Amino acid sequence: MRFIPVNKIQPGMIIVKNIYDEDGRKLLGRNKKMTAPLIDKIRHLGYPGVYIYDRFSEHEELSELIDEEERIKMLRTLQGKNLDQIFFLSNKIVDDLLDQEEIHLDFNTLRHYHHSTYEHSLNVAIAAVTCGIGMGLNNRQLRELALSAMFHDIGKECIPLEILDKPGPLTPDERAIINCHPVFGYEMLKQRSEFPSTVRVAILQHHENDDGTGYPGGLSHEDIYIYARIIHVADVFDALLSKRAYKDEYSALETIEYLMANCDRMFNYKVVTTFLNYVTVYPVGVTVTLSTGEKAHVIRNRNEFPLRPVVMTEDGTTMDLALDRNYLNVTIVGK
Repeated sequence: MRFIPVNKIQPGMIIVKNIYDEDGRKLLGRNKKMTAPLIDKIRHLGYPGVYIYDRFSEHEELSELIDEEERIKMLRTLQGKNLDQIFFLSNKIVDDLLDQEEIHLDFNTLRHYHHSTYEHSLNVAIAAVTCGIGMGLNNRQLRELALSAMFHDIGKECIPLEILDKPGPLTPDERAIINCHPVFGYEMLKQRSEFPSTVRVAILQHHENDDGTGYPGGLSHEDIYIYARIIHVADVFDALLSKRAYKDEYSALETIEYLMANCDRMFNYKVVTTFLNYVTVYPVGVTVTLSTGEKAHVIRNRNEFPLRPVVMTEDGTTMDLALDRNYLNVTIVGK
């Protein structure tokens, strides 16, 4: 299997996963061949690329947290704003992730084509719950964390679209309005008894920085609720991966470096290090360049060693860059 960027897809390539349009209609089923009209369609939709079969496919261990069809159903649930369904969805996300043998936050699968508030909220919920599992939160806490993450930006509904979608830099007054969205969200849910107080507090605090420079309260360290500390990292992580009107998306390494560089300033160190255990820098299906000069294909990831996956070279040699002593001096130097 190989991940092919959208600008390099060719007719005749056989896809690994179903392809859907923005309304959830299946455009092409797995194991089917790509056609020129379909390639034009998915480029128009904004797909970052597709996975195709190749000679490495039988050796790969591909894990998928949530398949695309299920993901679209979840997005529709969020768009429908039916509270009962959203509460059910928060429970389902937790149950699905707890059922995973290993959780990998794959950059290629997180870069979806919807680019909506709902897509962002779903990504943040998945990333936050993943981190929460790593930090040992119990089942009730994970469900509250998922709910908090899905509603973390609800206060933006009170902000004019011309400010939210402004393509250029914000003025100080516009930035001040944007910075009010955690308070707006808290106020919107304050009288809703079905939301635990922990959820409302997490929404209020999700832009607080570890060093006290965040907003709206200027809180620091342990004064920031644990759900908010986790959502802050997941929120920035997904925002960096996304192409917006005012910025390009970050690469995998740029995103990781940003999170690490801002530990103990913006982010809690323990949250970041736990979170990064699950981030897949080199997803299964990606071709990389090794320090030996060889090209290799990533066939497996491990949570503990995100920078040292299992790879297979063009001649069929399998290299476990983390656990095989023969390859401890071999590193990945590029894609």
